[in-house]
Amino acid sequence: MLSNQEMREIFENTQIIRRPNYGIISGYHELPYICLGRSVELDKETTEIRGKIHVSPRFLIRPAYLEPRYRDIFGEENVDKELAGRIFGFMGFRDKPVECKSEYLQVKHLDHSVDEQLSKVLDEMERMEDIVTGVIVTPSSRYYPISIERFISTILEDEFAV
Repeated sequence: MLSNQEMREIFENTQIIRRPNYGIISGYHELPYICLGRSVELDKETTEIRGKIHVSPRFLIRPAYLEPRYRDIFGEENVDKELAGRIFGFMGFRDKPVECKSEYLQVKHLDHSVDEQLSKVLDEMERMEDIVTGVIVTPSSRYYPISIERFISTILEDEFAV
């Protein structure tokens, strides 16, 4: 398990290469991303993670008793008591009235370097005229959700700026 300092270092060293070119909070939106980092697989150089974050409307107010619990998501059979106390989701949105869910996850381990794959991804996005997908380079593929959280929090900071 990572220490708070190690998590902070991953968060701060994440590079946001490309951000969506439109506001995301005014309605319920999908926020696609591509996250690249050095591979954890010994015979590969790069790990590429593609996914989508669903972001709720800005003024969503949900009573605590309607929040999903661990057992609602994963069931009650064979639940390890240690796991039941863990929080699943994104950590950094305490002051922002949004809900984020992650789905559609595709992970590839690739033979070329992070820089080569980054160039290919940016070329692909330019050819497709994609203005909605974010591109992130993580310092740790194993802990990429920390980098995804950084990506989302950066966008939220801009969206909620007065």
